[in-house]
Amino acid sequence: MENKTTLTLAAKEQRNNLNPIQRAYRAVSKRVQKFAAFVTTMFSMAIATGISAFAEDGAAVDGEAAFNQVIGFFATWIGRIGLVVAFVGGVMFALAIKADDAEAKTRGLMTLASGFVVFALTLSLDLFGITG
Repeated sequence: MENKTTLTLAAKEQRNNLNPIQRAYRAVSKRVQKFAAFVTTMFSMAIATGISAFAEDGAAVDGEAAFNQVIGFFATWIGRIGLVVAFVGGVMFALAIKADDAEAKTRGLMTLASGFVVFALTLSLDLFGITG
């Protein structure tokens, strides 16, 4: 076994053999490590602190009403998109009648029907227990 004092003397001699730039870099890097540890600790403590989110003057927010409002908004726009799809399907069907193409007629009618089905589903939110 080696003596601890011998090891510390050897480490001091090795540190003294470094040029001034290397010594300064090591001193700065130790300070940066301490600062990084301090910042990380403070950030962790800030995250761990309890924060009440979405509190409005101490009043409780009705979650179901907020959910229904968001679903109502999306249902309105999805219904409008369904009507646009139905319109596109109607145009496809009309152009297929003009061209007398049986496969295009089928695609047009399927697109028309799917658009109306999407629109009908958005109107029937009460069936799913959701009030828009």
